[in-house]
Amino acid sequence: MIDIKLIADNIYQIDDYLYSIPKWGSVYLVNEEKKALIDTGPTTSVTAVLGGIEKAGVKPEDIDYLIVTHVHLDHAGGAGTLIQEMPKAQMMVHHRGARYLVNPERLVSSVAAAQGETMTAKLGEVVPVPMERVKPVNDGDVIELGNNQVLTFIDAPGHAPHELCIYESRNNGLFSGDAVGISVVDNEVLLPVTVPPSFDLKAYFETLNKLMALKIKTIYYAHFGASDNAQEDLRLTKSKLEAWEDLMDKTVTKEGLDGAAKKFGDRLCAELEPIRNEVLLYRYLVEGLVPLNITGYLQYYQKRHDVN
Repeated sequence: MIDIKLIADNIYQIDDYLYSIPKWGSVYLVNEEKKALIDTGPTTSVTAVLGGIEKAGVKPEDIDYLIVTHVHLDHAGGAGTLIQEMPKAQMMVHHRGARYLVNPERLVSSVAAAQGETMTAKLGEVVPVPMERVKPVNDGDVIELGNNQVLTFIDAPGHAPHELCIYESRNNGLFSGDAVGISVVDNEVLLPVTVPPSFDLKAYFETLNKLMALKIKTIYYAHFGASDNAQEDLRLTKSKLEAWEDLMDKTVTKEGLDGAAKKFGDRLCAELEPIRNEVLLYRYLVEGLVPLNITGYLQYYQKRHDVN
């Protein structure tokens, strides 16, 4: 099944059926004089992505830029396979992540160690991107797709040090990757993403403040879809991180790290209750994202406070 949606002028959302779950992973096609694909999904999503591009009336060989918000494999794992279908596309990636696309072995090993072989199977084979196709980008770099569409790259660490957000000028929108968190089931649930190994709360707050100052109208989430309540979403993400920080500080003092981990997990599961009827997605988030969020937050907390 190919599921695409025109969500703004000249911008299509493509459901990449991430891990075979509908409405969990989005990639975006910006269809201007020059054409850009934002994120790739993993290799197991390549068929859905290519089908979405073609359903939008665009040929893969017409894509000028293949852009990844960061190099986590649910966002960039399919880059090496997709770029083979896009002979003129330039691969755009944060300068801190470029080497992982050229040599993804370390990323794959990290996923296998943290999440097991079952997850690597869900991601599929990760094919290297030829070095000559890769263009590292920095904060403030721009590419012009047409008279009314300029993409501006924004350094956005917190979730990951190699995270980019991409501002698009035509609709005053932002491709957020995971920098703002996940927003699923029509914005029913909005959660920051604090997964290991590189979650950094201080950097996350700085990124959110930077994005708030842009006064954007729309956020295009990688998980999942668009929200026209950009400023409200940014404030909500920030307030949830503040509440989680307060919860951790108070609970660790009284109950130690194990007690804090349990309370944090209970809090996250309670946040997901509104989408319990979305069985596949709810199960994945409870069994997959929640444990990763706990692990990432605890690792950060232990480093920050030097506790064991």
